[in-house]
Amino acid sequence: MLELFIGDEKVFLGIIHAMLYNRETYRIKQAERSLREIWYYFEGMIGLVKVNVEGIGLGAIKSFTLVGDPGCDGLGVEIMSIFNAACHEAAGDFTLIAGDIVPNGTNRFYKNVIDMLEATQNRRFYILAGNHDTQNYEDFFGRKDYFLYNDDMLLIVLDDSKRVFSRETLDLLRRALAYERENIVLAFHIPPPNKVSQNSVSEDEWRKVLDIIEPIKKKVRYILCGHVHSYFEDDLDGIKLIASGGGGARIEDVEGVAPPYYHFVEFTFGSTGLLQHEFVQVSYSKAPKAAKPVLEALESAYAGECQAHIRYRLYGEDALRKGKPGLAKLFFAAADSEFYHARNFYYALSKFKSLSEAVSESIANESEEVHDTYLNGLQLAKQQGSGLAAYAFEDAKSAESVHLQLLQEAERMLSTVSDVPERQYSTCTSCGYSFADMRNINFCPVCGAPLDKIREVRYPCP
Repeated sequence: MLELFIGDEKVFLGIIHAMLYNRETYRIKQAERSLREIWYYFEGMIGLVKVNVEGIGLGAIKSFTLVGDPGCDGLGVEIMSIFNAACHEAAGDFTLIAGDIVPNGTNRFYKNVIDMLEATQNRRFYILAGNHDTQNYEDFFGRKDYFLYNDDMLLIVLDDSKRVFSRETLDLLRRALAYERENIVLAFHIPPPNKVSQNSVSEDEWRKVLDIIEPIKKKVRYILCGHVHSYFEDDLDGIKLIASGGGGARIEDVEGVAPPYYHFVEFTFGSTGLLQHEFVQVSYSKAPKAAKPVLEALESAYAGECQAHIRYRLYGEDALRKGKPGLAKLFFAAADSEFYHARNFYYALSKFKSLSEAVSESIANESEEVHDTYLNGLQLAKQQGSGLAAYAFEDAKSAESVHLQLLQEAERMLSTVSDVPERQYSTCTSCGYSFADMRNINFCPVCGAPLDKIREVRYPCP
């Protein structure tokens, strides 16, 4: 982790001036130029920043990124893969995490997320305190109130993780405003009162901040928050409020807001020098690949967990048939757990794709199964006199043909519309044949199973 103790570039250069006091003016100027470059390099180091001073000079930057609420739903691999993807796809010179980086302030959780970020990321990360990570926050990230600045911007990070702005926080705000810039940004976890979400600090608490910023309010371009696991914007008397909580935690319903996908927000300086922003959806397009030996280990683990999921489910079904419900539930619990293990290894393999890529990939896989894998397996089983194997390949080939047709139809539709028609699909529990329409169906056309063995597909909650 990068710890910053020298928080002001002018202080840093002033120290160097004192060291070079007896040198000629020219050489001092040359040294200052070189040391300024060293400062910017120092400030450009990567990793999570532990802030030990209240003001940090940024040097020249072109952009920064906001990622909100990655960890308050737990630090499972699925959530961390979303957070990891957002951080890798971010284009900013640094990333500000809008709080709740962990589910609670346990040291182990802090260390886990820090280790992951520092092993895979290539930029600086500044953190602000959320309501989930208040305990032990200072031990890992330092100050909860601080500010970042350069010639173009002043970004003030304030602590409202307990829904109040303390006297210390408000005093920091006053001191920070002495570095007034044309672009002033306030960042804190819980949003101020707004017209979208009631999950905010009180009017009385927000008034404390408003009274302080009133003289320079026209230069406050943005208020950045997390906490609400959604995305919305609002106008607070001329100040743009952005609430972004799409860095990994479950997206929640906010009345009047269409549920967004996981996302981050990019901030850049426009042609006039004023900050502007862009909502960016996580695409998993830049997730890093592990080294080959690690990938091989992940592939092996993924395959093993997939097989275990099916194996335990089959054993559970058999236990039910044999009148052993207790044992059946144990096997079903194990099968359920293995699904999530397999999911996590899949995410760790960085194979997750956008939905359009997922449809295209699925078509290619189904086509290979229908025209190659199962066909060749069927022919081989017949040649070797393996009747049961031949039967399994034949059933699977017929069922997969339906998947191929449905996916090809979906791909054609998605070229012109945003989604395919919502249908109630059903599955034959004997051979796996899929039904998109049960009208005029009296039995399974592949294996002949009766209607009571054809079940509606149950869809998991997101």
